[in-house]
Amino acid sequence: MRPLDDGATQAFATIAFEGDGPTWMFHQPQGELPTGQNRLMLDLGGEADWSEQADRVEALGAERISDNEQDGVRWVVFHDPEGNTFRIFAPRPE
Repeated sequence: MRPLDDGATQAFATIAFEGDGPTWMFHQPQGELPTGQNRLMLDLGGEADWSEQADRVEALGAERISDNEQDGVRWVVFHDPEGNTFRIFAPRPE
């Protein structure tokens, strides 16, 4: 079992955010999720070619919802054909 990272709260917690391998993030949404929204959102961490991978996912049928950047972190939000949301992230800034 992997422990929660320091600073975890009821509203937001991570596991292995600074480590190697998969990172898990948990957050409590505000209010009810709209009908059709997934309860589990996949965040896929990209390598140097993350932007090309995002374009490829879109060409394969995902709907690009938004391109985002905050505090040096970049990601693209998509909906799959069933309306579930997922994100592809650029590599973490140094």
